[in-house]
Amino acid sequence: MPQCPHCGAYVSLRDKVCSYCGTPNEACQPATDDVNLLLQQGLDAFQQHQYAIAVDRYHQVLERDPDIFDAYFYLAASLSALGQEKEALAAMEQARGIRPGSASVDFNLGVLFKNLGYANKARAYLESARRKAETDPALDDRKRLMKAIERQIKALPTS
Repeated sequence: MPQCPHCGAYVSLRDKVCSYCGTPNEACQPATDDVNLLLQQGLDAFQQHQYAIAVDRYHQVLERDPDIFDAYFYLAASLSALGQEKEALAAMEQARGIRPGSASVDFNLGVLFKNLGYANKARAYLESARRKAETDPALDDRKRLMKAIERQIKALPTS
């Protein structure tokens, strides 16, 4: 994986910008058309709540190109929707490996750990998501994510 020339973080070959600082990734290599088609089919199935079909398409994407962040991210969401929380957790951890600066990934890891009954791990990821939300260049709605993070933290059992 190439490193960001600005902050030194590792950046996936498929990401257009660094997930920490937003610096453009000059080494970016777009996915192939067949991978993009399968990814779109997975997203369409996900949006139509056809999670098993979505899971199949995301697996096909990842067989062809294991660096596709969205495939891991939505694979995790699809698996979670099917009640396969442990498998979802593994997929979301793969997404984090590709885009470690993502507040959304840490938020979802926090929710998955909460659902699995690991309150301390959930809290750690949710607090990490809160910190990353301040600078994550990929966030469209920072305030909305911050509110969701706070709701999830409040819902955790106190030690």
